[in-house]
Amino acid sequence: MRINLIYITILSLLSMTSCFTGVESTGKITLPEENRAEKQSPEDAFIESYFVPQGCDSWRVGKAFYYTDEKLSFVFQAERPTFPDSVSLKGKIFTYTGSVEESPFGGEKKVVLLFECEGYKFRYDTDKTRAEIARMKYTPLIPPFIDLDDLNMARSLLKGRTLYIKTPMWYDRNGDAIDGRKLIPVEVLDIRPGNNVLPVEVWFKDDKGNEAGVFMSLLTSARSQYITFDRLFSFENPRLQYKEIQDEAWEQITLSRVKAGMTKAECKLSLGNPDEVKKIPTYSGLREQWIYNSGAYLFFVDGLLTEYRL
Repeated sequence: MRINLIYITILSLLSMTSCFTGVESTGKITLPEENRAEKQSPEDAFIESYFVPQGCDSWRVGKAFYYTDEKLSFVFQAERPTFPDSVSLKGKIFTYTGSVEESPFGGEKKVVLLFECEGYKFRYDTDKTRAEIARMKYTPLIPPFIDLDDLNMARSLLKGRTLYIKTPMWYDRNGDAIDGRKLIPVEVLDIRPGNNVLPVEVWFKDDKGNEAGVFMSLLTSARSQYITFDRLFSFENPRLQYKEIQDEAWEQITLSRVKAGMTKAECKLSLGNPDEVKKIPTYSGLREQWIYNSGAYLFFVDGLLTEYRL
C-alpha cells in the first residue's frame, strides 16, 4: 500500500487531474511559464555538496545497504546455501564484499558484484567490463537497496534542524497518506529508510506537535525526479517572501485551500498553476476561469476570487 501511495504522490505533485467545461469561453489561454532564477538554490547546493553520485567501482568492501523488500530480488543470484523463501529480507543489511571478473562463455570479462547477508552470499551480474563501469560511473539499479552511507549522512546533517515543508502530502507511521500543511516550519526528528521507490523517509514534527513523514530521494533518477529534497523542503521561511499576504489568507494557503476574496497570486500559491485559463465575457464585465485537471475550478472578477469548486 505504501508504494502505491508514493506513486500517487508523485503524480499529484506534477499536476491535478480532470476538467470542467460548463461555460462558454473565448478560448484557452496558456499561462506563461514563470521565470526561473539562474542562481542555484540552497537546497540544490546542499544535495550537490553532500550526495554526489558515485560508480560502484568506488565502493569500499564493507559498504552496507538496507533491504526494503520481503523476498530476494530477481536481479540477485544466491550462492549455496540459497536464502530460504520462508525468511523475510525486509530490514536486513546487505554488505558489499568485493567483485570478480568472469567470462563464462569465453568472451570479454564482465564484473560481478558480491554481497553477503547474515552469512548468505549473493551475486549481481553487471554485464559490464571494469573499463565500462569506470567510464559510465556505473551503479547498479537494485530497487530494494538503500545506501546506508547516504542515509546516515542525511541524518547527521538534517536531524534536529528546522526546515520548511513544501508539500501537504504527509504519511503516518503506517505509511498511510494523511492531510498535512505546506510552507510551515517542521523539526526533523529522524531520517529513516524508505522503500524501493523513494529510499529516504524524513520524519518530522510540525509547529502544532503533529508528527508525520514524507518520502524522497536524495539523488535524482527517472523514478524519483519529482520527489527530491529541493521539491519537498526549503531552508528559508517562505512566509518572508509574501509579507503582503494577510494571515487569514496564508492559513488557507498552508492548507491548500481557497476562499472568496483571495487574489490570483494567493490562489496560485495555494493550488498551483491552473491547467487552463478561460476569459469569459459577461454583461457586467470579463470573468476569468481557472480550470484544474482534478475537476476544481475558480472564477475571478477584477482579480479576486468570487466562486470556486474544489
